Amino acid sequence: MKKVYKLYTYTKNEGVAKTAKRTVKYVIKHTTMVKQPIEILTAIDDVIKADYIHHPYVAPAMKNKKKLKIGWVLSPLSNGAGGQNTIARFARYLSEAGHDVTFYIYENSQAQSLSEAREIMQKSFKLNIPVKKLKNYEESDALIATGWETTYPTFNTETDAHKFYFVQDFEPYFYGVGSQYVLAENTYKMNFYGITAGPWLTKKVSEYGMRSDYFEFGADLDIYRPKQKVQKKKKICFYARPVTERRAFEVGVMALDLFKQKHPEYEIEFMGWDVSNFKLPFKFENRGIITHAELAELYHESVACLVLSLTNVSLLPLELIAAGCVPVMNEGENNRMVLHGKDQYVDYAPTNPIELAEALCKAVERENIDEYAEMAANSVNSLSWDNSYKKVEEIITREVTGS
Repeated sequence: MKKVYKLYTYTKNEGVAKTAKRTVKYVIKHTTMVKQPIEILTAIDDVIKADYIHHPYVAPAMKNKKKLKIGWVLSPLSNGAGGQNTIARFARYLSEAGHDVTFYIYENSQAQSLSEAREIMQKSFKLNIPVKKLKNYEESDALIATGWETTYPTFNTETDAHKFYFVQDFEPYFYGVGSQYVLAENTYKMNFYGITAGPWLTKKVSEYGMRSDYFEFGADLDIYRPKQKVQKKKKICFYARPVTERRAFEVGVMALDLFKQKHPEYEIEFMGWDVSNFKLPFKFENRGIITHAELAELYHESVACLVLSLTNVSLLPLELIAAGCVPVMNEGENNRMVLHGKDQYVDYAPTNPIELAEALCKAVERENIDEYAEMAANSVNSLSWDNSYKKVEEIITREVTGS
């Protein structure tokens, strides 16, 4: 109150203009201005230190070993992260094959305790291997970067390990053309050996002179293949990921709006993210992030699923086919090249709402829908992840030991 009264009397005696000027000086003097830091997914210091131009990475001498010590460098683990779940698949196989496998957590924009990382790894990924911070790295035979943000600290890690880059997507496309686009793009110039998810990515990274080899996509038939004869409901589903630009959420919603106008009798279920806060022009059920078992049940009931991929294809199409659900997808080399030979039951359409809606309509208007679903599921009877696991082990072993 004393300060308020002092302000009042000063204003009364000196006038409003002079009081305002003095108040501004007071605020400037007594207020600490908070500067905004430059923030990207990786540490600025790591980017600057990673001088692959003047000090390029050179692979070390081959190692004469049958079982290897393998480190994976990951950003903090996250529940429901599809890319990390795929990494966990391969880490589990390599561990069960007798290799010594460790996850190394790289923290920059997000901190994570080891206890939290272990809990997520065990509960979400059903994996139990050592987890350490990258700053506590122990010498290994192979060190594998994962997302682009982990390549810089991997480059900077002093080690005799052979360095690899596990590439699951063309990550520059995750951004508008700018700093992070360029920084992600530069990671393909670090001379790590690439292990890519499918041949489209092998082709993309080769444009930067990066050597790589790829593994094929698989599907968990024990989860997705129907255990009994399928009888479809009047239902379709949509892989809805508004937080992931490359999944073209808005285009998908427009296509579904057109579809619903022609087929109001069909239910539409969204899965992949909680979209309850979106106002959409048609009724839908918001499933959010659900378990693999719940996904399988949804696929078994649905005639078709709209699943859009503007960069590397997702794992969903093969899982959908195994479940007897027709994937309706956007046309593109990124999708066809990876699914080649397994996409007989994929309905492709150009990436615009009108033609995607037409493809959905054709899928639900197809005669003998239940029989068609059974044929789709039978077309991938021999599909599994086993050959992919063996291929990745073969790549790592070949590059580290020469055998």
